Amino acid sequence: MTQTKEEKTRETGDAYLVASVERAAQLLLIISEMPGSGVTELAAATGMTKSLTFRLLYTLESQGLVRKNAERRTYALGYSALILGERARRQSPLMATAEEVLAALSSKTRENALLLVRDGLSSMCIAMKESPQPLRIFAAVGRAGPLHAGGGPKVLLAFAPEDVRATVLSGPLEAFTDQTIVAPEALEASLARIRRDGQTLSVGELDPNTFSIAAPVRDHSGTVVAALSVNGPTARLDPASEPVFLSEVLDHAVQLSRQLGWAGHDAAVLR
Repeated sequence: MTQTKEEKTRETGDAYLVASVERAAQLLLIISEMPGSGVTELAAATGMTKSLTFRLLYTLESQGLVRKNAERRTYALGYSALILGERARRQSPLMATAEEVLAALSSKTRENALLLVRDGLSSMCIAMKESPQPLRIFAAVGRAGPLHAGGGPKVLLAFAPEDVRATVLSGPLEAFTDQTIVAPEALEASLARIRRDGQTLSVGELDPNTFSIAAPVRDHSGTVVAALSVNGPTARLDPASEPVFLSEVLDHAVQLSRQLGWAGHDAAVLR
């Protein structure tokens, strides 16, 4: 049964929340992850009725945010969504500045270069430059992940507000591989090392046979706003390549931080 505005307000405690807009935004995000889905699948994914899902899809389609494949009766993002995404990229100082840094980092390391931010209790890849090598690790812009596993996510968690760290540490820590740290005490110690060192190396914590080396990116105030990382197959991580990858990540994180207005001078001040 569709909730009234009053019911929604009582649940969230936010009198300014417009439930229909929230549902439409949720539907757009689901479509971005599940393109080619029909009304039944989208309704199940959002928890909405098929009738409400169809009405929202019809409205979004009228604005060009969604396009319908009439033959298959499936939906995907429309061209208006593409325009919004491109304009959002241009209007974000972080994303606009990061493009050249990601390209340079990937060129130097010949691995995927990623920029991640924290979205609540999750990490999200908002920009990347793919490795030029034929064998590379899958990564995608918009891919959401945990905060407690992987190089970039753990950097974000290490420098997150104390209440965020406490929430993650007190909650269930999912084991993605046998290398994932699931003991709160061990994870807390790992985060302390990241804050001390200003960088981290993750091997097989999130995906088997992959590595990630990451460092924090700071804005003009010194706040960590993102994590810059390279990732690739562990077969290409050895005693010779590891220090090279680490040096490049740290140097490019400093470059990006400087361009965002931070008055850092070398990798040491990222700590």
